[in-house]
Amino acid sequence: MSNATIAPTAAIRERWKSESLVTGDYARDCMEVAAETLAHVGFTHVDATPWEDVLSCMEGDLPVTVCVLPIPVEGFELTLDDVQGMCDDEVAARGAAMCVCSALMADVPLPEHVRFDVMSVCLNLDAGRVRVHHVRGVWQG
Repeated sequence: MSNATIAPTAAIRERWKSESLVTGDYARDCMEVAAETLAHVGFTHVDATPWEDVLSCMEGDLPVTVCVLPIPVEGFELTLDDVQGMCDDEVAARGAAMCVCSALMADVPLPEHVRFDVMSVCLNLDAGRVRVHHVRGVWQG
């Protein structure tokens, strides 16, 4: 597994300047931040999936399924290692199943390779801070 801590994007910083960009639904706002962050670091075709906590996207020509963990403000000090520690065999098995389902639901030939990643997002709206951790390659097939 490789991992990264991602700096906030301009679109995320803009969220603090306009209340209209914050829905009030914490999980939904975390999903929006995750999608914006993925797009900012070069992922394409970032889309919602039938699962409320999962995004699909492409990294180059590699289909990637990303589970987004909304972390409560109390967990703002969580580290990348903490998030990686949450990615056990059960999470990897769930990711594998979602990757296969996503590939089967797509209206394209099945890809040769797919990957499952986990992102944590913690929003501290009062302080205007966000923390995003991205654990890449929790499962690959």
